[in-house]
Amino acid sequence: MELSGEARPQIVLLGTKASALAVIGVWRSVVSDQRLERRMAEMLHVGILGAGLAAEGHAAAYSQLRDVEVTALWNRTHSRAEALAGKLGHPTLKVYDNWQELITQAHCDVISIATAPMLRSEPLLMALGHGCHVLVEKPMSFGVREAEGMVAAAQRAESVTACCFNWRYAPAYQTASRAIRAGEIGAIRDVRTEWYFRARRHFLASQPWALRMDTSNGSLGEGLCHDFDKARFLTGEDFSEIASRITPITIKQDDDFLIDGGRSMHLAELTGGVLAQFCMSITAGEGIWRMIIVGDEGSLTIPDAGTTVVRQRQDDNEPGTLAIAEADQLPHSSELLQHTWNRLIKDFIGAVRDGDLAHSDHPNLPVLTDGLRTEEVIAAARQSSIDRRWVTVGSKAPSFSQQSNGH
Repeated sequence: MELSGEARPQIVLLGTKASALAVIGVWRSVVSDQRLERRMAEMLHVGILGAGLAAEGHAAAYSQLRDVEVTALWNRTHSRAEALAGKLGHPTLKVYDNWQELITQAHCDVISIATAPMLRSEPLLMALGHGCHVLVEKPMSFGVREAEGMVAAAQRAESVTACCFNWRYAPAYQTASRAIRAGEIGAIRDVRTEWYFRARRHFLASQPWALRMDTSNGSLGEGLCHDFDKARFLTGEDFSEIASRITPITIKQDDDFLIDGGRSMHLAELTGGVLAQFCMSITAGEGIWRMIIVGDEGSLTIPDAGTTVVRQRQDDNEPGTLAIAEADQLPHSSELLQHTWNRLIKDFIGAVRDGDLAHSDHPNLPVLTDGLRTEEVIAAARQSSIDRRWVTVGSKAPSFSQQSNGH
C-alpha cells in the first residue's frame, strides 16, 4: 500500500532489535489506520433478497447510513421487488429475476437475506462463497443441521455475518442489559415473558410460512425466537432443558382461520440454574408483550414491547422507572420496530467497515451462533411437545425439516 509523504512515518535506525520492532509496530499501526480510513470512505453496495416487511425495514435502515446504497433487489414475486425499488428510488438499483444472479452478478459488498426461512441457508452459503458480508433474518434457517452448516461456513469465511435478532436493540432491552451487568438486581434467578400477538388474517396470510409447523417453525420461529434470544442476551446463559406444549389456535372472527402452532407455553432451565417461562399466543384480544427478570436483589419489568424498564429492589418503597440513555431513545420520527432494525444494521455496517468478524467491538450484534442456539431451543421445544417430556437443548436436539409433520 502506498502512503502519502505526509502520512509516512519517519524511520530512524537506532541500531537495536527492540527499536527496529518498535518502528515496525508504528509503521503497521499507520498502515492499519489508513486501511480503516479507506474502508470507512468506500461506498458499500447492498443487495436485498426479499421484499416483505423485514426487507423494507432493512432497506430503510441501510438508506439512513452514509456511503451505503441498496443497488440490487430480488423477490419471488417480481412485482413486489419492483414496488420496493420504486419506494427506494435509487437510480442505480436493479431488480433481478433470480437470487443467484443477484449474488453472482450484482457486485454487492453486503447481502441482506429477508426471504422465507426455507430460503435463507442456500443464499447465505453462496454469498459467503462470493466474499459478501451477510445479514440474515431470524430464524436464520429451518432446522438445526441447516443452521450448523451456516455457522461452519461463516467461521471459514473472511466476511462479517450476523443474525437479525433486532429486538435486542429496543431501548428497554439495552437499558436492562446494562442494569443487569452493573449488578443492579444481583444474580439472575428467573425470567418470564408473555406475548399475546394481536393479528388478523390478512397480516398472517402475507407470510404463510408462519402458519404451519411442517413447512416452517410457525410462531416459534417468527415470534417466540425473539424471546428465547432476549433471555440468552440478558442473562448470559444458554438453555439446558425445556418442557413445552404447542397447539393450534383458531381466530373465530376471521372465518375460523386456523394457525398451526399459534399457541404455546414453555418452561425452561438455563445454565447457571436460571428458570424461565415463555408463553405466546395469537389473539383476537388485547396485545401484550412483556418480560420480567428477577434477581436475588431486585427485579426488572419491561411492561411493553421495549420502551420502558421498571426496577424494584428490596429497599425501594415503590418501583421506579430507569432512565433510557440518549443513544438508545426512540426518535420521535421513528417507529419502534424500525428503530430496532436501524440500530442493528448500523452496528452490522460498523462491523463490516471495521473488519470485526467476531463482533468484538459490537457486542450487541448477534452472531450466527446465536441463531443456531435458538434453532436448538425450537427443535427441543417441538420434540418436548410431541413426547410430553423434558428435552435436553443442544446439538443433539432433533432437526425438524420441511418434511416433518410433528407439532
